[in-house]
Amino acid sequence: MQRPMLKLVAVAAIAALLFSTAGCASLKKKLTRKKKKKPEKVYFQVKKYDVLPSMELYEKHYTFWVNWHRKLVAELGGNFKSDIRSTEEMRGNLEAMESLLTDEKAAELAGHVAELKKIESVIKKRNMTKANDTRIRRILEREYRFIRSHFSPANVKGAIRAEWKKSK
Repeated sequence: MQRPMLKLVAVAAIAALLFSTAGCASLKKKLTRKKKKKPEKVYFQVKKYDVLPSMELYEKHYTFWVNWHRKLVAELGGNFKSDIRSTEEMRGNLEAMESLLTDEKAAELAGHVAELKKIESVIKKRNMTKANDTRIRRILEREYRFIRSHFSPANVKGAIRAEWKKSK
């Protein structure tokens, strides 16, 4: 008597499980392939901003240069990628400062930018011996003092050009 009852309960449980999972809508939903949604194209309207050389722009690049220069002097030789990033950012900000200055003042700064390019090439060659580290550190400190005293925003007030320099 127990065997037929046990079989009946087992068959009823299996039937209930099959009917609950194998419903028409849920089974069809489970087995059909989902369509992939294509991302919508986003269009940006390009707007040209009329930015002229200004003292505020010069001060921004000057501040960035000071911070990158300090970081390089403090961490020179510690991390190769950090040294390269610092020299590239430092040189880039000096070149931006140079582009904002009048021709006479920019010519003065060009020699110092060239000196920092030499330092950048030594660092990129991974030739950081103790002697090179000391030499580069001295050059960086000398350039820092010179640029800070001659090209601070207070010293170049009248030397900001009115228009961007025309490319050749």
